[in-house]
Formats: sequence, C-alpha cells, structure tokens
Amino acid sequence: MKGFVFSLALPRTRRQKPDLKRFLHRYGLYALFAGLLLLGLALGAVYARNADKGTLRALDLLFTTNLDARLSQSPVGTFCACFASDFLFLLGAFLLGAAAWGIPFLAALVCFKGFGTGVTAGWLCVCHALRGAGFYLLVLLPGTFVFCTALIGFAGAAHRFSARQLWRFVGRAQPPLAPKEELARFGSRFVSALGVTFLASLLDTLLWTLFAGTFTL
Repeated sequence: MKGFVFSLALPRTRRQKPDLKRFLHRYGLYALFAGLLLLGLALGAVYARNADKGTLRALDLLFTTNLDARLSQSPVGTFCACFASDFLFLLGAFLLGAAAWGIPFLAALVCFKGFGTGVTAGWLCVCHALRGAGFYLLVLLPGTFVFCTALIGFAGAAHRFSARQLWRFVGRAQPPLAPKEELARFGSRFVSALGVTFLASLLDTLLWTLFAGTFTL
C-alpha cells in the first residue's frame, strides 16, 4: 500500500518542478518588473510625507502631482497631459531596450514610475485623508493600473531585446532571428503598448470629467 501511494506521489513531484521552471521562464521577468514598480510605489508613499507643493509641481510633467492645475483643465487638456506623461515612459523604455546597455536603466525607469505613483497616492492620503484616498481610488487608480500593466509588459520585451543586442555585441551568441525581424517585432510591441496607453488616457479623461469635480481637495 505504501509503495502504491509513493508511486502516485512521485509523478506529481516530477510534474511540479518543470511547471515552476516554465512559469519563471515565462513570467519571472514580468514579476521582477512588477516588484520594482511596487518598490518604487512604497518609496514614493514614504517620500510623500515630506513633499512640498514645489516638488509636486516639478514632478507634474511625468506624474499627476499638481492636482489644482489638473482640476482646472478641459477634457482635451486632461487627455493630453495623461497621454504625454505615459508616452515619455514608454518612449524611454523603447530607447533603452534598443540599446545594449539599457537593462539596468529599464529597471530604474520602472521603479521611478512606481515612485511617482506612490508620491501622488501618499500625498493625497496624507493631506486629504479619506477624501484623498477616495479620489485616488476612483479617479486616478484605474487608468494608472492599466498603463502600469502595459509598461511592465513592454519593459519585459525591452529587456529581452536589449539582452539580445548585448549578446550580439559581445559575440557570445547569435539570436535565431535576423536583426530587422527582431526590430520589427519589438516595434510591434511598442505600438501595442502605445494603444493600451491611449485607452488608459481615455479612461483617465473620462473619470476626471465625471467624478473629479465632486471632490474638493
């Protein structure tokens, strides 16, 4: 009876190890970038406790930190501001991915995005308590979540493309695809991420238009 139970358990153990390796191979890089984003988010939330208005205005080009100015904008202005800030991060990831030395800077870019998101969320909660938390959850978080998902996915593609350029540069290995084909695929991923960013900006604009006026910050 013990041998029968052992024979049933053994294949199950053998199946688990390849599954874990396959999971890490496919999603480990995305999990790493998600962790870096969350690390930046935590650091930004801590930093927000001592942030002043001048710092928030300086960061508004990349993040939604100058809420007074954003609340006075038209829907078109809100869309342009949201799309422009997200586009800069995507463009930065594209350029770093195209460089053989871009891998460590990709990690810093994703962490910095999390930092700015944490600054915004932390400042709203510290200065406006429950009203600020409600404003962030209802108005800012949905579009931010959609874009951060797209950024993490594209950062993974940029990391792989940069790694291939590095291996080609040092002459250690030749990737299976031709450089033009690799660049075409990488460009296609950028266009797809840009489309998701466009939708995230539309969602931001819709939520700002519908609900931002109901909050007095």
